[in-house]
Amino acid sequence: MSARNELAGILAQWRQLTSAEGQAIQRANWKSVREIQTHKSDLKHSLAEAVRKCADEDAAGGARLTAFPFRAELGQIISMLNRNGELLAAQMRRARAEQAALDQAKRNLQRIQKSYVMFKPRATLSSYS
Repeated sequence: MSARNELAGILAQWRQLTSAEGQAIQRANWKSVREIQTHKSDLKHSLAEAVRKCADEDAAGGARLTAFPFRAELGQIISMLNRNGELLAAQMRRARAEQAALDQAKRNLQRIQKSYVMFKPRATLSSYS
């Protein structure tokens, strides 16, 4: 397999993982997001190696690469990553709003609880002589 074909396959896999990552973010499935990010992290080495092989093949063949052949694929992946970032920011905003509502409910419950607490009279010592 040529280095270009290998690189194309890795980029296609990266694109598929990025798409799956976006879907997991939308569903707030953080376990899947973590697994996908681990897989992408593992794929980085293969990606770097494929890029190096591609450059070596071009240099060995005397070809001078004037335009990166995977520009469209990378542009698509970058767009997907930006979208995933926006989805993640929206999830964070929702989580913060939910946390603020829960904090307010907790404060309200504490106020209600304080208003119903019965105060016990002080215990006094009684002496019978």
